[in-house]
Amino acid sequence: MRGTQRLELYEENIFDIVGDISQSEYWRKLLFSNDYDVKFIINSDTVCDIPEYVKRRLREHSLQFYVSKVLECPEEVDDGWIIFKFESLEFPYVVGYSWN
Repeated sequence: MRGTQRLELYEENIFDIVGDISQSEYWRKLLFSNDYDVKFIINSDTVCDIPEYVKRRLREHSLQFYVSKVLECPEEVDDGWIIFKFESLEFPYVVGYSWN
């Protein structure tokens, strides 16, 4: 698969990853209980507590992301929110954020 096709797969899937991981009790506990900037890998081996369609996409396309709790993001976030950063392993500039 060409690089542009891989890039498109990551761009198409990052928003589902952001949404589903941000709402997952397992991943929220993991991120809240660890320090800032500790990266956890999301791939077909580490998927738990996320919908089957997301697991299937990760598995079928060998997609891998990092998730971490960070102090800042490019968007303005009100005080008191915890920010989760999601990034593609292959294309680190494919990034998404959620605040919790």
